[in-house]
Amino acid sequence: MERSIFRRRAVAFWMGAVLSLLPSLATAKVFHSRQEAVQLAFPDADQIQSRAIVLTPEQQQTIERLALAPLEAKMVTLYTASKGTAIVGYACIETRIVRTLPGSFLVTLTPTGEVKTVMAVAFHEPEEYLPPERWLKQFEGKPLAPELQIHKDIQSIGGATLSSQSVTHTVRKVLAIYQVILKDTP
Repeated sequence: MERSIFRRRAVAFWMGAVLSLLPSLATAKVFHSRQEAVQLAFPDADQIQSRAIVLTPEQQQTIERLALAPLEAKMVTLYTASKGTAIVGYACIETRIVRTLPGSFLVTLTPTGEVKTVMAVAFHEPEEYLPPERWLKQFEGKPLAPELQIHKDIQSIGGATLSSQSVTHTVRKVLAIYQVILKDTP
C-alpha cells in the first residue's frame, strides 16, 4: 500500500514537472530564417555576402572590452549588403541566453557603424519577455558609446529586465565587432 502511494506521488510529481515545461516550450518562436531576416533588413540590396570570421584572442578581448559583455563564440558570421559597388550596410545575428533559453536578434548597421535596426529572429523564452518593436527602435542611429547601456541611453523593460540586458549586450557586441573587424576595411 505504501509503495503504491509513493509511486502515484512520484508519477504525479514527474507529470507536473513535464506539464510545467509545456507552456514555455509552446511559446518558443522562430520568426525568420537567417537568410530571410537578412533579406528583410536590406530589401534594396542587390547582393548580400556572408563571411564567417574566427576571431583571434586579441580581437576577442578587444570586442569583449568594448562590448562590456563576454562573447559566447570565437566565430562570428557577418553579412555585407551592397547595391552596385556601394555598401548599404552590415548585419550580424547573435544568439544569447536571455533567462534560461536562447534568443536570436539581427542587428543591422549603417556603412558608418551606427545601428540601423534590431529585429528578433527567434525567441524561446515566453513571449511576454520578448522586447517590443518600439523598445528595439531606441537603438536606431546609435554608435558604440559608453552611454549605450541600460539606464543611460537605453530604457529598461519593466518585467523583462534580463531581456533588455541581453539585447543591449547583443547590440553592443555587434557594434564592437564592427569597430574591430569592419571599420577600417575598404
